Amino acid sequence: MFRPASGRGLVRRYYLYRATIAVGFITPIFTLFLLRTLTFTQVGALSAIYASLSVVGEIPTGYVGDRLGRRASLLLSVLFTVVSLAGFVLASGFRWYGFLYALWALALTLRSGSMDAWLYDTLTERLDSEQFSRIRGRGDAVQKWTAAVSMVAGGLLYGLHPTYPFVAAVGFNSLGFFALLSLPKNRQYADRGSDSRSADRLDPLETVSVIRTYLARPPLRALVLYIGLFYAVLGVSHTYIQPMVVETLGPYAATIGVQVPAGVPTAAARVGEAGAALALGLGVLYAALTAVASAGGYYASAVEDRLGVRRAVVVVPALTAVALVGPLWFALVVLPTFTTMRTAKPLVQPIVNGYINDHVESVGRATLLSAVSMLHMILRTPLALAAGMVADATTATTAVAALGGLFLVAGGAVWLFGEIAPETVAASGDGASKSAS
Repeated sequence: MFRPASGRGLVRRYYLYRATIAVGFITPIFTLFLLRTLTFTQVGALSAIYASLSVVGEIPTGYVGDRLGRRASLLLSVLFTVVSLAGFVLASGFRWYGFLYALWALALTLRSGSMDAWLYDTLTERLDSEQFSRIRGRGDAVQKWTAAVSMVAGGLLYGLHPTYPFVAAVGFNSLGFFALLSLPKNRQYADRGSDSRSADRLDPLETVSVIRTYLARPPLRALVLYIGLFYAVLGVSHTYIQPMVVETLGPYAATIGVQVPAGVPTAAARVGEAGAALALGLGVLYAALTAVASAGGYYASAVEDRLGVRRAVVVVPALTAVALVGPLWFALVVLPTFTTMRTAKPLVQPIVNGYINDHVESVGRATLLSAVSMLHMILRTPLALAAGMVADATTATTAVAALGGLFLVAGGAVWLFGEIAPETVAASGDGASKSAS
């Protein structure tokens, strides 16, 4: 159907795929959409459902990526994403939303390990695996720039009808099928006639052994725990950006004619009743934040070269946690806080995943990266529930500050008692040879 790609053409097609998985249409209004009928605690429960099902699904879906092929796993991810988005158009209520969150979790787990495993193996086969951080980071930037453009449209569409952003997202994300079909399979999956139980595939018992071997000992153990906690805190915090805008910037917005609902007893209800003007404002705000945050992924390789892996993965999360605490005392610092929140993960994730890829063998790579995501979701589940209850009892801003403080304490303990990303020799057999920093 498509001509084989190589070199720059292959990288461009990878960037095209990354653009099609952007969910900008719904990002700036998603919590707004949910809070029309739900409380913060219910939104936190949905996030916990997503995280719990991700834990259950990460290893099986990583196994699918290693067994059937990374591209096949990514195609399934697009399918479940589109079905989930369509569901928000057709159904409402906590139970239906729980089911749709489950589909969304399945879609994300099918992609979490397979996308990076496909890219790393493809670069090893056709280009150079040492380009992983640069290409992965720029892929993040492409995805974020695409999201930024569609975020403004999402805010406008929400003002017309709350379901219109989801309709637009269904159409746009469906393009991912065509983008993926233009990409090649990894070599070990390209020959349809090969024995499905070849030496390059793992059986379930071997899968468990790979995870235990790599994650339960240095050099990955402390890194995975530290970065998993950071991803969990950051993921839960993102849920509260929209209510934090209402709480911290509402009085300032009123001075320029953007009215935030008043006389409503809780921040959750005020956000849920927000009108078209606030939705558009959130779309513009998210677009601006995402455009700035795209620099994180784009310059990830430069940061790695400048600081080294160890300092980059320790310092960036710590500074982000400090930023989460700031708006509790100074409302206007919420804007740089949002910028830091949006930039931190795309900055550090290519560096972390590159380090992990360098220290594991090719066989089982998708499964191992999925296991890393699984740990993040295990930690996210109780944090999501606790943050929802804190936000209902106090404010969303307080809940996010508590998450930042928690990371500073727990992450500091991991740094103090464990060695994060030590400089070691990379795993053999992948064509990778660079050191940790």
